[in-house]
Amino acid sequence: MGRDAAMMGTSAYDLDRLSALPEIGGIPYHGEREYEGEAERPREQARPRTRVRKRAARQSVTGFAVLGWAVVIVMLLLVVLSHMQLAVVSHEMARLDRQANLLQEEAQQLRVAHEMAFHPETVELFARYELGMVDATRGQVVVIGSTTTDVSEILHVTPTEETGLFTHLVGLLREYLPFLSS
Repeated sequence: MGRDAAMMGTSAYDLDRLSALPEIGGIPYHGEREYEGEAERPREQARPRTRVRKRAARQSVTGFAVLGWAVVIVMLLLVVLSHMQLAVVSHEMARLDRQANLLQEEAQQLRVAHEMAFHPETVELFARYELGMVDATRGQVVVIGSTTTDVSEILHVTPTEETGLFTHLVGLLREYLPFLSS
């Protein structure tokens, strides 16, 4: 700042230029000197005003931004696919729960029918009155021993192998098509 500038707050004012204004002309400032006439007043040097035209900066898309958007789109696609798979699994679980409830009711009915059919008193009554059987005497009962043992056979099922992401996505699509068509 020169000798003809004053500082007020954060702004600096050129008091020589301000004193040339009619409403501020009579305000003296530190170091002001009086000029006899207009001819003696030093002329302000005019700054050359050159108009520099700046070109608008071109906006370009970087590879990193494209890669970021691609990652975001893939992640959103995976979220949508996982929600679809969750809906399919939920639908399947509800169906299996209904089926399990029906099977439990049927099992209870079969237990009751089995107990009624094979209860010792029921069997004895059926044998006596329906079939006309009588109690066995001591010499009529023969116990036969068996040397053969029970045999069980274990079947080995090989799991299917999935070959990759594409196969998995095709399998998911096959699962979703019936769900989406309903």
